[in-house]
Amino acid sequence: MNRTTTYSFCLLLCLGLSACLGNGFGIVDGFEAEDTDYDRPSPQATTEGALTRSCEVEAATPAPRPLQHALCLCGDLQDVGQGLVTRSYSHAKGQDRGLGHVGVNGGVEVVGNFDVGGTMDVAGGVQGVGHLRVGQDLLSGDDVEITGSWTVGRDAWIDADLSGVGNLEIGRDLYLSGDLEAVGKVKYGRGHRGFRYQGGPCGCAPDELIDVGAEVSARRDRNDNTKIPGGTGATRIVLEDGEFYYADASPLVGARSIEIRGRVALYVDSDIETVGNLKIELAKGAELRLWVSGKIETVGNLNFTSGDERPRAFQLFMGGRGASVMNVGNSTFVGSIYAPEVDIEYVGSLHVRGSLFAGNLRGTGNLTIDYDTDIVAPDACADEHYQTAD
Repeated sequence: MNRTTTYSFCLLLCLGLSACLGNGFGIVDGFEAEDTDYDRPSPQATTEGALTRSCEVEAATPAPRPLQHALCLCGDLQDVGQGLVTRSYSHAKGQDRGLGHVGVNGGVEVVGNFDVGGTMDVAGGVQGVGHLRVGQDLLSGDDVEITGSWTVGRDAWIDADLSGVGNLEIGRDLYLSGDLEAVGKVKYGRGHRGFRYQGGPCGCAPDELIDVGAEVSARRDRNDNTKIPGGTGATRIVLEDGEFYYADASPLVGARSIEIRGRVALYVDSDIETVGNLKIELAKGAELRLWVSGKIETVGNLNFTSGDERPRAFQLFMGGRGASVMNVGNSTFVGSIYAPEVDIEYVGSLHVRGSLFAGNLRGTGNLTIDYDTDIVAPDACADEHYQTAD
C-alpha cells in the first residue's frame, strides 16, 4: 500500500466512522463572511531572528531566501508516521519562538501529526489524517482536507475549499474563497471572503534558484587552492579562510579527515558517492559552505565534528537531480541543505538542527527540525559572536 493509498484509506475510514456516530458531531455547511475584499493580500513569512535584531552591525546583504524556512520544498511533501515537528531558536540568543516556518510549493499529504512552530504555507493544498497544529498562520492555495483535530494560532488563509472531520480551532480569523464543510466543531473569530494568495513560498522559479553548477564552475580558475598546505598527504586536508575548488571528489573522499579553520567555501565539480564516512572537522568558530555541482547519494554519511555544534557552521548546496537518502534509522543532522532538484528520503527518526530546502520530501517515521535563526544573520553580525581571533 503506497502513501497516497494509505491516506485515502484513512480518510474514508474516518468519514465512515463520523457518519456512523451521527449525533455525536455537528455539521457545518456554508461560510458566512463579514466582508468581501479581493484586493487583500495574504501575509508572507519573515524570519528576522534574535541575533539579527540585537546586532548593532549594519547588514548590507539580506539573508538568502531559501534559508528563511525550517523546511522549504519546490515539490511535494509526503509523510507517513509520527509526522513533522518544527521549532525555532537562536544558538547565540536562546529560544526564538514562532519562526520555524514550513513552505511547500506543491502539495502536502500526511498521515500522522504536524506541529509547525511558525507559519505553514502550501501552494498545492493539504490532505491530512491526524493532528495539525500551526503556531502562526496557515496559508493554502488549494483545498484543505483534514481528518482529526487541528489548531491554527493566528489566521487561516485558504484560497479554495476547507473541509474536515473533527475539531477545528483558529485563533483569529478565517479567510476563505471556497466552501466550508466540516463534521465536528469549528471555531474562529471573523470570516472574510476573498484575498490574493501569494504562492510559491520557496523561490523555485528559474530566476529565483541559485545556479549551484555555475557557482562551482566559476571557481575552476578563480580560487585559493595555492593556500592548501603542502605535506598533508591524502589522509588529512587542512583548509583555512578561502575558496577551494576540486574537479572531482576523490581527494576529499579518500582523505581520513578534512579540517576547516575560519570561514571556508569548498567547491566540488562532481557527485559525491560516499561509500564510507566523509569526516569533516570544524574548528571553534569555523564555518563551511560545501558546494557540490551534482549530488550526494547519502547525506547521512557526512560526519561532522565541531566544538559548539552550531547549525550555522555548515551549509550544503547541491545542484544535481535525483534522490538523496537523508537517514535510515535514527540520526541527527546539524546544518542546512539547499538542493532544489534533489528528492530527500528518510526512514525512521530524523532530527535536523538547521534548515532543509529540497525538491520533494518523502518520509516514513518522524522528522523534527529545530530551525536556528542565526543562519540568516549577516556574517558581520555573526562574527561578533562566533569568529575567534586565534
